[in-house]
Amino acid sequence: RQNIGLAGDATAALMAGLGIAQATEVTYERLLNPEAGNWLTNNRTYDSNRYSPLDEITKANVGDLKVAFTVPLTPSSKGAGAFWSSLQGTPLVEDGVMYMSDGWGRIYAIDLSKGDRGLIKWIMDPQTSPELATGILNNRGVALYGDSIYSITPDCGFLRVNKETGEVIWRVETQQNPVEYCTMAPLAIKDKIIIGPAGGDGPMRGRLEARNPDNGDVIWTFETILDSSFDEGSETGGGATWVTGAYDAEKNELIWGIGNPYPDWEPKKRPGDNLYTNSTVAIDADTGEVKWHFQYTPNDSWDFDEVGTQQLYKANINGTDTNVLGHFGRNGFFYSVDGSNGSYLNGSQYAEKVTWTKGIDPKTGKPLEYDPAAKVQKYLAETRMDFDLMDMPADFEFCPYWEGGVNMFPTTYSHDTKLVYGLLMEGCTYNPKSRPTDEKGYLTGAVVAIDTATGQIAKRTDFSSTGRGGLLSTAGGIVIGTSSNGDIFALDDTSLERLWNFNVGTMIDAPPITFAVNGKQYIGLAVGPGGVGLGFHNYPGKNSNADEAAAAQKFQPATTMYFFSL
Repeated sequence: RQNIGLAGDATAALMAGLGIAQATEVTYERLLNPEAGNWLTNNRTYDSNRYSPLDEITKANVGDLKVAFTVPLTPSSKGAGAFWSSLQGTPLVEDGVMYMSDGWGRIYAIDLSKGDRGLIKWIMDPQTSPELATGILNNRGVALYGDSIYSITPDCGFLRVNKETGEVIWRVETQQNPVEYCTMAPLAIKDKIIIGPAGGDGPMRGRLEARNPDNGDVIWTFETILDSSFDEGSETGGGATWVTGAYDAEKNELIWGIGNPYPDWEPKKRPGDNLYTNSTVAIDADTGEVKWHFQYTPNDSWDFDEVGTQQLYKANINGTDTNVLGHFGRNGFFYSVDGSNGSYLNGSQYAEKVTWTKGIDPKTGKPLEYDPAAKVQKYLAETRMDFDLMDMPADFEFCPYWEGGVNMFPTTYSHDTKLVYGLLMEGCTYNPKSRPTDEKGYLTGAVVAIDTATGQIAKRTDFSSTGRGGLLSTAGGIVIGTSSNGDIFALDDTSLERLWNFNVGTMIDAPPITFAVNGKQYIGLAVGPGGVGLGFHNYPGKNSNADEAAAAQKFQPATTMYFFSL
């Protein structure tokens, strides 16, 4: 493995020549209270709100937003598996320098200080072996802590990288099973870096690890598979932790979403609730012990894993200010959970069509058909999966689509409106070989705003393409979102009226961020489709004409950073 780019004294000399001051350390205190113009951790703040206090770009002027500059990155390529690499990560920005990762685990340091262009300072290439790259080649970002960058490669190498030079300080191998691969953006908290593997669609056993930032040693491990039905050596497992969770600093608890059980579609092979799959867990950050959990879909058979954003905020519920975990379930329902003990507070169905259950219990939040005494849940027999996706009968369907609802694409909570916003896909699942070609088979999208006090839908706006990429909200009164047809758009955070739109010409798979350089606010977005999502454009939107549908099927996996400003 080698480091590509400038290093050591050469980098220091270049930085001096460009007038760039070496950045200060990213302390735990800075991560707790990030500067308004920086984006220092995956969801900007530990509560995962993806809310920015920047307000230069507003409802009144967002229509004037233009492309400020672009920075092409290494072209997409294919590994040993079935997938092309993609850009699905959240870039980090500290004091005018962006740190971005690509699907192969390369890290780019990009100087943004000139305001009208981005200068790549260095590229760290971990030299991921194409033969080992058998998983989905998504890398969702890096972590900043101290004077270093922490990242994890597709083959699960945990790296510490010098922030100024791109030099690899050390690499620790973390893969425990050949089916594991790694995509998560690490989370830096006080004296720990939190990581975990993907690969829950195979017979792996999910976990979350706290690692020492000095040397990469394991401090504790939380095992996500609890049920005795998941025996060592058996062809069962799952429970991957492939998306970055939240951190409740006041309670010193990690709030994390856990993935689906395996085999994904055949619940009889893994009787029981399959804890802690399809759950949110609260974990003591010092010990790795579970404090509480809430399971959304026990004994899942639809691949409704719940790794997506874990929103932490306060809401007035029944007259009481309450610490709330808000979560858009991939299964089509929104949940408000008590952040002190994991009990269900309220919620509602946000996906238009849900066929796997008749609803959720208003007291417990469990599916109405859930039987705690049953080893294998029945739910609604006509939509209950018990065969592989590719073996589905041609006339069989279940809703929402197996990727959601709201998948792992980040949601956002606005401190101003007290609404939480989700970006979703609308549609149903069919055998991919016999998916209807008429409107019944189309996949569309929406942004839904949920009232955090009631858990009910406050506003919704629909669009003809699927929701992919993610959302952010700002003090300027806007919500920035993205979709699979290549649109990045700005919505009024109250009415959800579309105020601005720009099309990048290919599918978007990554969430937007906002930051400031020299007092000027920018929107940043990584564009580079690949992985599972590239096939979405085989299904034209409801309002697409034939030419647009044909063009969408020819979208190219171009990889570029876009920057927008007034």
